[in-house]
Amino acid sequence: MKKIFILLLLTSCFNILFASSRIDDLEKKLEIVVAEEKIKVLNELSEAYWYIQPEKSIDYGKRAVILAKKLKDTKQKDRAYNSIATAYAILRDYEKSIVYWQKSLNTCEKSGNVPGIVSDIEKIAEIYINWNKFEKSIEYYNKALKIYEFKNDNEGIARSLNNIGKVYKESGKYDTALEYFLRALKFEEENVRVMMRDDYLHYSEVYGAIGKEDKALEYYKLYTTMKDTIESEKRFQKISDMQKRYEEEKQQRMIELLQKDKEIKELELRQLLLEREKKEKEYEAEKKQRQIEILNKDKAIRDLELRQARYEKDKIKKKIETFQKDKEIKDLELAKKEIELSKQKTVQRYYYLLGALILLFAAISLNQARSLSKANKQLEKANDDLEKANIKLELIAKTDPLTNLSNRRDMIEKIEHEQKRFGRNGKPFILVMSDIDYFKSVNDRYGHDGGDFVLESIAKLMQSVVRKQDIVGRWGGEEFLILLPETDLEGGRALAEKIRKNISITPYVFSDKKIPITMTFGVSVYNKPMDLDLCIKKADEALYKGKKRGKNCVVLSKPEEEEPRIIGVDSDISSR
Repeated sequence: MKKIFILLLLTSCFNILFASSRIDDLEKKLEIVVAEEKIKVLNELSEAYWYIQPEKSIDYGKRAVILAKKLKDTKQKDRAYNSIATAYAILRDYEKSIVYWQKSLNTCEKSGNVPGIVSDIEKIAEIYINWNKFEKSIEYYNKALKIYEFKNDNEGIARSLNNIGKVYKESGKYDTALEYFLRALKFEEENVRVMMRDDYLHYSEVYGAIGKEDKALEYYKLYTTMKDTIESEKRFQKISDMQKRYEEEKQQRMIELLQKDKEIKELELRQLLLEREKKEKEYEAEKKQRQIEILNKDKAIRDLELRQARYEKDKIKKKIETFQKDKEIKDLELAKKEIELSKQKTVQRYYYLLGALILLFAAISLNQARSLSKANKQLEKANDDLEKANIKLELIAKTDPLTNLSNRRDMIEKIEHEQKRFGRNGKPFILVMSDIDYFKSVNDRYGHDGGDFVLESIAKLMQSVVRKQDIVGRWGGEEFLILLPETDLEGGRALAEKIRKNISITPYVFSDKKIPITMTFGVSVYNKPMDLDLCIKKADEALYKGKKRGKNCVVLSKPEEEEPRIIGVDSDISSR
């Protein structure tokens, strides 16, 4: 007995360790698999959590149902219904357990899965027994009995009759229970020895309850006779099975450990490939952005050259007009001399002609003054338009179009400016690198529109929390960089923690669905002369360590001899 107990204890310990290890492996696998494989992993997680965290089992099962419906995978959907129903039964929420067993039954009926139909009917009947609803239990056992009778399955018929008899016995209806037990006895065969032995015990109890002690004693002797023989065989078989199972599990664990190492290496390689692909995409995006900026600058230069050419053209045109006017004046002066030399003209005609010339000259001068004023106004307007366009181009070049925050280029310029200020006044500044946790799953579940909504919401929230002198920028993708001028490490930690808490408690509702969002922050301080890339790298490394240690936290960058401090880790990180 002592050896058996030790074997059972060892088996239980190994099962618990194995289950915990398997859950960790499955949750890591869940982050990388897609489509049908993802449904299988969700169902395996749901089943693994049955006796550990039934609520979590239900959550994974419901996620599996949603994905199975989307991909029209009937088999995995039925498996998910079974897992959810089992978890509710473990929680003793029999009503909800019945609902999901019924959904599983409906799925099996639509697909014509007869073994699944019978199994679900018997499970529903068992739940009704635990719920003390004996009439409903008998109703479902009778449904199973009809199916077994249609299939001529004697063992199934005997089991159904015995189950109905047990329900009647449990409800105190001994005469009816005995009737079903005796009917079951006709269908039981000799190779079903354990079933017959248990039935003899039920028969003895029922005969005792109705006062037939002789019959009760007869069946009890049959029960005890078979029990001793079977128990002895079962005891040795059980020990043999336990030893065999222990060896098999030991070998299986070795295989799984090797498989786990292989999967970890594959995951690391896949992560490296994903990071490389991400960097390549970021490089291509920056390259395209630079090309757009160059094209915009070229367009602005061409527009400026065009305006300059128009200005030069107008200037030449004015010179031509001035030359023509000078020529006209000279012609008038020559005509005047001819008139003075002409003795045939009368004094009156001379004055009339002189007055006409004066009027003509005044009109020309007035027209010339008006043209010059108009040209000056047009030139001033062109200069104003050019200045506004340059300001607008400068703003576009420094702003992220989605969030209206400073882009990477503008953030670098502002950090360099703050570095120069440090050289003058010696006051430190803080860089806070942050990243949205599980952002890929947000895009997968809610689409890129949902992802854009989250990015815009985060940007607005950050701007509402920081001080007037602080600068928030979008560093790339789901990463944000915050510059805190004239701030020490403790001040940077406090502000980052304030932003983290505000983000985690703020509801993000997109298309009537609430999206849970958290962020991880890495904080570095510029308090001595160093390369700016190094300061940014320290914040990024602190962020990476926060991601590895659970996400949704603030990690402070420390000198190389110290470990970074983690602050503000929430307990519900794993709820995703």
